[in-house]
Amino acid sequence: MFVQPVDYFLAVWFVLAGLSTAYVAWDQFRNNPEPVVMKWGFILVTLYMGPLGLLIYVLADKEPRPGEHEAFTKPLWKQGVGSTIHCVAGDATGIILAAAITAALGLPMWIDLIVEYVAGFAFGLFIFQSLFMKSMMGGTYWENVRKSFMPEFISMNFMMAGMAPVMSFLMMGSDMRAMEPTELLFWGVMSLGVIVGFITAYPANVWMVARGLKHGLMTEREPGFEKAGEGGIAGHSHDEEKHKPEPTGDRSSHSAHARVDEHANPGHGGAGGNPGVSHHGSGHGSTHGEAGIAAFARIGRHPLHPMLVPLPIGFFVAALLADLAYWLTASPTTASAATWLIAGGVVTGAVAAAAGLADFLANAEIRALYHARYHLAGNIAVLAIGAASLWLRGSVGEADAVLPWGLSMSAAVVALLAFTGWHGGEMVFGHGIGMQPHQHGAGHRVPRSGHDSSHGNGGGGSGGRHGGHGMEPDATVPQLAAFGGVSVLALALGMIAPANWVNLTLSARDVGGAIMPPGMIMDRDTPAAAMLDMAAVHPRLVTASHGLEVRGDRELGARMENGVKVFDLETSVIRWAILPDVKVDAYAINGQVPGPRLHIRQGDRVRINVTNRLPESTTLHWHGLILPNEMDGPAEITQEPIPPGGSYRYEFTAGQSGTYFYHSHDHVDRQQALGLYGALIIDPANPQDEIAADHEYVIQLQEWLMREGLTFPSMPMDGGQPNYFTINGRAYPSTDTIRMKVGETLKVRFIGTNNGFIHPMHIHGGPFEVVARDGETIPVPARFLADTVNVGPGQRYDVVWQARRPGKWLIHCHIGHHTTNNNVEEKGGGGLMVVIDVQP
Repeated sequence: MFVQPVDYFLAVWFVLAGLSTAYVAWDQFRNNPEPVVMKWGFILVTLYMGPLGLLIYVLADKEPRPGEHEAFTKPLWKQGVGSTIHCVAGDATGIILAAAITAALGLPMWIDLIVEYVAGFAFGLFIFQSLFMKSMMGGTYWENVRKSFMPEFISMNFMMAGMAPVMSFLMMGSDMRAMEPTELLFWGVMSLGVIVGFITAYPANVWMVARGLKHGLMTEREPGFEKAGEGGIAGHSHDEEKHKPEPTGDRSSHSAHARVDEHANPGHGGAGGNPGVSHHGSGHGSTHGEAGIAAFARIGRHPLHPMLVPLPIGFFVAALLADLAYWLTASPTTASAATWLIAGGVVTGAVAAAAGLADFLANAEIRALYHARYHLAGNIAVLAIGAASLWLRGSVGEADAVLPWGLSMSAAVVALLAFTGWHGGEMVFGHGIGMQPHQHGAGHRVPRSGHDSSHGNGGGGSGGRHGGHGMEPDATVPQLAAFGGVSVLALALGMIAPANWVNLTLSARDVGGAIMPPGMIMDRDTPAAAMLDMAAVHPRLVTASHGLEVRGDRELGARMENGVKVFDLETSVIRWAILPDVKVDAYAINGQVPGPRLHIRQGDRVRINVTNRLPESTTLHWHGLILPNEMDGPAEITQEPIPPGGSYRYEFTAGQSGTYFYHSHDHVDRQQALGLYGALIIDPANPQDEIAADHEYVIQLQEWLMREGLTFPSMPMDGGQPNYFTINGRAYPSTDTIRMKVGETLKVRFIGTNNGFIHPMHIHGGPFEVVARDGETIPVPARFLADTVNVGPGQRYDVVWQARRPGKWLIHCHIGHHTTNNNVEEKGGGGLMVVIDVQP
């Protein structure tokens, strides 16, 4: 259900993001000549940044015409884009996954930010940089980690410096659904955070590309590709005699024909390579001179199986984390999430396994590898255990299945994934499965100190099948220290500064997706309890909707059980019409606002069974009555709160008579303001003691706050001021009309069922006699005439008014704002107004 206008915008945004991502993926693997890791980088960034990612791809990387990618991507600003894409794709993936997991675990926001930074840095450094680039870099995995550390550190710091404030201020802002991974708004904040992080990381990446510390965009051609119009091979040629390196002294020069010796120092960046420099090196020009073993299932020359396996791995690992979260929190949401994640892992795993099986059956060389056999067996075992886990959760229930078997099966699946992943890695890196010979075209080259690095762009290229992309950076140690120091300062500001304005000690579990009223002051000291009390009624909790044809304050009949009058009350969340075109989301009793009128006689023994269908605990208090203490109703004082789904029995003997009422006494400022109240009228044991009148009317007062389609509990505080006012659940002109004749009397029972404001209630057409106050009849000599009484929260006044002249006379609050509807008068007024229509 869409709750706010922003939800509609986000739905459109994510549809566009999906379409943009699909186009980038299609174009990358069909048309764009660059390494697979950069293809995935642009795909992921477009997924996170939506149409903006598509725009960046088209402007900076998409080959405009065949054979022009090398020249098109030459400008430094585009190389900086490529470097930033590579940074953001890895780092943002880790950050977003960590944000979803920490939210599910209920960790405070400040811990969330730290975990996100560590996860983003780790994913970017250990996986996206050092692992995914290993086949291009050469050398050992840990050598690549060492080379990548400083560039990744600087990039990550600047990116998180941009993302952290966005997440802090928006997640802890007025709409804290942004902290819930099940809400569109969460992913919208993540998307905006990635966009801001991209912007803050981009300048640093441009500088590192210019200094030879990081690679930019790269070109990777099919063997034998000929440039349009030249008849020659674009990029590097196998024929070293035809394509000699062209020396140049320009720091930013590009060489479309430079070639690295296929056998030059294959573990250390090729000829001229520097083993101490990050593989991020700017651009590359290389030839994979050794043919690997071709894969049968592929897109173009890219094997399909390794492209698909990250999906089931991600699903199954996330499912294990969700199971662990359920173990720690017992939250049904995490158990349900685990089930869906396992389903996603089984489906995507089956597709990936089918591609792998096609390779295995189609190629005898692959079948001959024992790594391939173990890899295939591991894949089958993963799918079998995953399917069994899914069946178990569907059979015995998601929550019941998690412990111990569901969690154990998820752990077994992840362990098997590690086993199969190792064998898969050996197939690719050890035996060249799916690695066919290809060429790298020119990228951005940054030679050291003006010297020409003609052997590959950036001073190095790929040597052999595992050749590296060595570079010769010219950044000095003081420059690196200064740049790294500034990045740390920016990170500290982005992570710490928001704590001056928002409460970062709260978690998603603390605030529960609460939406705050516009204008509410929220600072670093605002506790979660205050936010929850002030939060809007979530529209998804509404169980029924009623129009003006359904009245509140309907008298509830009692049933007799052994001489006891029994009433059954049930609380719930409903949508209630206060005007023809205005409905509020209310807390109701027996599906009405106000709740049903309880009408009994002094001396009656009554039993009231209360069942709670609210999303929070509640109690009922019998305002003004003398009764046993345990029946009084204050939560945690005289009784335990009635939990959602629970019930409580109140039983007492009515020893008084007069005008009384009942209302919630658990989170009173919220629940009573949202409609949890009703009239309790007790007739005197002796009917002659009743103050008689020709007509009687009960007036129950209330204030409402409705903004941006949501209902908030109104309170006399900033952001909580009401904009609608009701009598018996209706605002004028939808209030009742009292009809009587000249000379008749009207007994009005004013009840302050509201809990925020004093209402000076005035009756036109002459004074009335005040005959009772707070349920107590005033002795005749003490009664007095008045035309206005101040009805405060909890107060009751009984007055008798006589119709002296014909016409339409008003009963209304004498505070002008209280007789408007959202500050607007309709048909002469609004809010707290009732018409007395007196006929001759």
